[in-house]
Amino acid sequence: MAQRIPMNTCFRSHRAYLWQMRSPTAALSLGLFCALALASLAPPANAATRYVNVNLQSGANDGSSWDNAYRGVNGVALALVASTSGDQVWVAAGTYKPTTATTRTAYHTLKTGVAVYGGFVGDEATLEERDIVAYETILSGDLLGNDTPTSGYTENSYHVIYCVGTTTSGTVDGFTIKGGYANSATSNQDKGGAVLILSGSAPTFRDCRFERNRCTFGGGVGYVNASSPTFERCTFADNTGGGYGGGFDMSTSVNATFNNCQFLRNSAARAGAVEAYSGTQFKATNCIFVGNTCSNSGANAGGAVWSGVSSTSTLRNCTFSANQCTGGTAGGGFLNAGGTSSVINCIFWANTGSTGSTVSNQITNSGGTTAATYSTIQNGYTGTGNTSVDPLFVDAVGGNHRLQDNSPSIDAGANSGAGTGNTVDLDGNPRFVDHPGVVDTGIGTAPIVDRGAYESQVAASPCSGDSNADGLVDAVDLANVLAGWGASGGNGDVNADGTIDGVDLALVLGGWGACP
Repeated sequence: MAQRIPMNTCFRSHRAYLWQMRSPTAALSLGLFCALALASLAPPANAATRYVNVNLQSGANDGSSWDNAYRGVNGVALALVASTSGDQVWVAAGTYKPTTATTRTAYHTLKTGVAVYGGFVGDEATLEERDIVAYETILSGDLLGNDTPTSGYTENSYHVIYCVGTTTSGTVDGFTIKGGYANSATSNQDKGGAVLILSGSAPTFRDCRFERNRCTFGGGVGYVNASSPTFERCTFADNTGGGYGGGFDMSTSVNATFNNCQFLRNSAARAGAVEAYSGTQFKATNCIFVGNTCSNSGANAGGAVWSGVSSTSTLRNCTFSANQCTGGTAGGGFLNAGGTSSVINCIFWANTGSTGSTVSNQITNSGGTTAATYSTIQNGYTGTGNTSVDPLFVDAVGGNHRLQDNSPSIDAGANSGAGTGNTVDLDGNPRFVDHPGVVDTGIGTAPIVDRGAYESQVAASPCSGDSNADGLVDAVDLANVLAGWGASGGNGDVNADGTIDGVDLALVLGGWGACP
């Protein structure tokens, strides 16, 4: 029977895979597999890359190359208009706006099948060469360029990005998105300051930062209706909603996924960070909610998340800390006003109401039902595996919600509850790392997942085959490799390449004995 060869084999060091290449037949099989696989990943023959560089002073201004990139402040908007399904838009560092005029109804309108990437210098030949941190690329709704943290935004675009019927292949990757202000009650222009997502849209936002966007109704960052967006490794900071959702207001058959995201210091009346309304499915994994506030004068509000009217929120490995309802006394962390929700492997700590009390302000049910398991919840919460012991953040006051080495939340989650494909934490470090100094109190086959958004990492061993960092390569390490064979990560992945396979076995056998 022919051996199955994993896709990522094609991209690894040839030396690491020489053991697979011991015969011409094996080498030919791998070569044929890689050729066919890479061909299947190739873009359509008619796909184009369109280039944008606001700093460019010359060229044809047609987007055909970096030398001829669209160069106006509205260059991204022009590239989107010209693009068709399968195209990519590469954008050099700088600030871009949907128009050169002051038309508030001008937006960056996404298209089906078009991916927009930021973080370029303006001479790259591959996506891998860009650096989104060093070369910040901004999509702004601040048409006059006069915004301050508290004023100057009344002339801003109602939305920075507009999505209607955009499929999952419509992508925005590597941007800061700011300055949207939805303050008109006409045609949803009071919703979704940064992004308006409507009518079956399913865009993907990856490695983006949304900051200082505003609205007067709901969704300082985004309003989502009857759509299925995905957000990966995004940060939502200092956004202001109106009545419903400082970050997001999601309503009517929404299916929204947030992976490895941060919700920081957002505010609105009823839901500081996220409102899930009217049949919404809200799923958050490896996310952190810190410093979000609601100002509702009643108790039916959530400092971080409000979920209600037959909506379902599923929270896995999330951390909620220092969220507050300044005008109410309930729901500082998560408030369920209707529907059935679940909390798994999470941490709720120091979320408060207006009185400063943390009692009944971590998870509050006010018409809905929330099942919590293997979570750390201040003041306690009924459910399998839940505890109420201080999770011992490294420095919560300073904003560091990683776990100290002696945290009781380490190795205390439920492996089965972490969710399919949950292989890295909020920092991008491996999930399912066994901490040798901590007794496992969670459930599953070791290594046991930690609670919260961050996985405690163990210092690397001087031996590449030492899976448990005890200074020895021995039967324990061999057992870890064999027990995890074929898995995507875990203690048996001694070379940390994402797969437990023959390379890890070879490292263990080759390094047998005490570390040098």
